[in-house]
Amino acid sequence: MKKKQKPETKMRLITLTIMLLLSVHIINAQTSILNIYPEIKLPKDSLESKYLISSLNKFLIAAQADAKINEWVYQPEFLQTTLLLDEIEGIQKKEDSLFYKPYLLDITPIEKEQYAIQISYLRIIGKTPSTRAIIELIAHKIEDKYLFSSPLMHNTKSWRSTSVESFTFHYQDTADIKKAKKYQKLTAFYDKKLNLKPKEVHFYLFKDGSISQSHFGLLYKIDYNGIGNNLTWSVKLKEQEIYALNESNLTGFDPHDLWHNRLRQVMSRRKVNHAVDEGIATLYGGSWGLNWQEMFAEFQNQIQFDKHTDWLKLREQKSYFETPGHKNPTEFMITALFVKKIENENGFSAVMELLNAKEEETYFKALEKLTGITKNNYNKEVWKLVKEEITNKI
Repeated sequence: MKKKQKPETKMRLITLTIMLLLSVHIINAQTSILNIYPEIKLPKDSLESKYLISSLNKFLIAAQADAKINEWVYQPEFLQTTLLLDEIEGIQKKEDSLFYKPYLLDITPIEKEQYAIQISYLRIIGKTPSTRAIIELIAHKIEDKYLFSSPLMHNTKSWRSTSVESFTFHYQDTADIKKAKKYQKLTAFYDKKLNLKPKEVHFYLFKDGSISQSHFGLLYKIDYNGIGNNLTWSVKLKEQEIYALNESNLTGFDPHDLWHNRLRQVMSRRKVNHAVDEGIATLYGGSWGLNWQEMFAEFQNQIQFDKHTDWLKLREQKSYFETPGHKNPTEFMITALFVKKIENENGFSAVMELLNAKEEETYFKALEKLTGITKNNYNKEVWKLVKEEITNKI
């Protein structure tokens, strides 16, 4: 039999419940997702506080949808803020039937009508809190509301910058600008072939070993626990791109891999002919630290070909030659020669047609259309191209 509670006991329970509910209160409950502890020091001006918290809620709600159309982002620093938006988009999705919820950790005035804000995304498992991420924002007052940005520009305002065409490199003290310019030049070379329009591109180059994500406002994310300082952060918009990375990741770039990266801007890896893709990358970017001429010399020395070489058989057998630590398919080198011939005669748009011919039958149809080379005359025509390349080397 249940024991009946006294009226005063019920009142104490109701009062206690209300106090517990108020321990983490939510402003504007119908649209708010931000949890605020009573100990947090909000701006003394109650109207100012209202504007700030209301705007922050709207920013956080918009951040869970499409980061690229968040109207609560401070537009002069939109590009720099996309790095952070990309990391918090969808962070509140259900996981094990629980949500990560944003909790306000700190609001600190930094300049007139500007605040540095820290937010933690938490959930409770049993009685144990679990932190998914901690982020930092800069609030900028615009009339009767606030807009928000990443702290990246604030944290790097004393840095230097160097612009090369549409590329801008930001760095703290010194950077290998010569290598950075080489990267820009080769990127422009590839992009021209792929008909990619020039973009405004910003690189924030951090010293090796530094944790770059904290500079753009990602103070912590469990996904990157222990590996954050080895990652490259990037966002690609229609007319802009931004990267935050360790300097050596840029200046130590691989020209071969850069081709693959630029091609992915226009074609999926699943849709390209792998041998043609590798042939182009080797022709223009070399492979494994060797340039095209060095690769061809190794190819010539090891395959020991002549006018009687059965190139079609070598293709079917998937033959290869070796460079230090790597096996290189013969087919990649021959395909590179096809690419060279096609581009010289018909331009790179014709090369794209061969690149799109993924299946074997489709590939030979495209090759015949573009060069007149078939399986019947394959050995004869390949030998012509090989001899021409040898002659060009001398």
